[in-house]
Amino acid sequence: MPEQPPATEPRRSLGRHWRGLLLGLGAALVSALLVSSHWQATASLGALRQLQLQAERTGRLDSLLIQLVDAESGVRGYLLSGERAYLEPYLNSLATLDYTLEDIRQDLAPTPEDQNALAQIRGLVVLKKRLLADAVNRGQLGPEGSADRAAEGRRYMNDLRKAVTEYKGRILARGQRSFDASIAHVEATRWVVAILAGGALVLLVLLFTMGQRQLRLRERIADLLRRENRWLDELVQERTAELSELASYLTRTRETEQARLARELHDELGALLTAARMDTAWLVRKLDPDALAPHRERFDRLLETLDQGISLKRRIIDDLQPPLLRELGLVVALRSLAEDFAERSGAELHLDLPEGDLPLSAEGALALYRIAQEALTNIRRHAGARTVTVALSCKDEAVQLRIEDDGTGFVPARVGRRHYGLAGMRHRMQMFSGVCEIDSRPGAGTRIRARLPLVVESASVS
Repeated sequence: MPEQPPATEPRRSLGRHWRGLLLGLGAALVSALLVSSHWQATASLGALRQLQLQAERTGRLDSLLIQLVDAESGVRGYLLSGERAYLEPYLNSLATLDYTLEDIRQDLAPTPEDQNALAQIRGLVVLKKRLLADAVNRGQLGPEGSADRAAEGRRYMNDLRKAVTEYKGRILARGQRSFDASIAHVEATRWVVAILAGGALVLLVLLFTMGQRQLRLRERIADLLRRENRWLDELVQERTAELSELASYLTRTRETEQARLARELHDELGALLTAARMDTAWLVRKLDPDALAPHRERFDRLLETLDQGISLKRRIIDDLQPPLLRELGLVVALRSLAEDFAERSGAELHLDLPEGDLPLSAEGALALYRIAQEALTNIRRHAGARTVTVALSCKDEAVQLRIEDDGTGFVPARVGRRHYGLAGMRHRMQMFSGVCEIDSRPGAGTRIRARLPLVVESASVS
């Protein structure tokens, strides 16, 4: 590669200097924007919390008045009717008034004004409770002094309402001042954010101008990049082949490990669950009916739980290593898998399977079964399909599996790299020189076609 003339070095150094300066300025502006936005959000949240706290405090004051009114109404009903059922609101209010007063005390600011207000409210509540208790103990209003007592009760209640109203007014005024301060902070922050955003826009224009200059520089090194890309392509192909071999090895290892886990679950966990169920059933039979009766429901629930555990164990084993595939072949296993899917999802199922089994090796049959399993799982979880078709055929020296649905569909090109299920389908076919095609559109369902050549598949297994 030819060397650059020495005269261009100062120009490059100057360009790097300005580029670094602009980037540093941009980072500072972005940081300032983030800090300002955080400050604005914090101020807004603080205002909202103050409003919420203010509403809770005034609500507790209102609750105090309501409890006293309920107590007074209950006592009045009792005195007029003589029935103790009317005292229930009074008794309930007595049980909650002290808690409400304690909540109000915790809300107080440590100022003499608020402390005096609480002392006044507490004293009026005590006087009101004493007056109501005296009326209940008498059992009636009494012919003497009833008017004076009624006037005294009204005076206590009016004083209490006045004290509560004044205290609520101070709370509301204090909250309004805090809210106004928060609004002022938010307004100031908004202007700061606007100024910073304008500076960021100017910086973007400068960066765009410098970017245009960089484009011309990139054209001068395009030849070097092309040569480098050719070398990288060869390296990528080599690494891709290695990764493909590794993925094939991992797939086979996973199937082997799943088979081992299935055997251990069947031998160990299955034996434990079966023994536990047999012992429980034996206890139910041997216990005296009178002794068993109080615990019958628990024993029945235990037996039901053990049955569910055995069924769950069987379903897990079937997912890890489908026994029908191993014992009866691919056609029977696909039929069972599809029917189980239809039963669990409620979708209408159309099966097009051959009568007899196909000339497939165990690995080839397992690959097609796993593709069908993954496809039906995706349909049940994501597609919301009403109709599903599962077809298997053998023609042109190849086995073809087709799965279609009328669900929501998707755009295959937009599927993220973390959707390993679809990639796993394709790789399972690539292991046997087969092809897995996925065709889908939003609102038009999904069609999956897997084609496994019999000759290549048999040679690969051999």
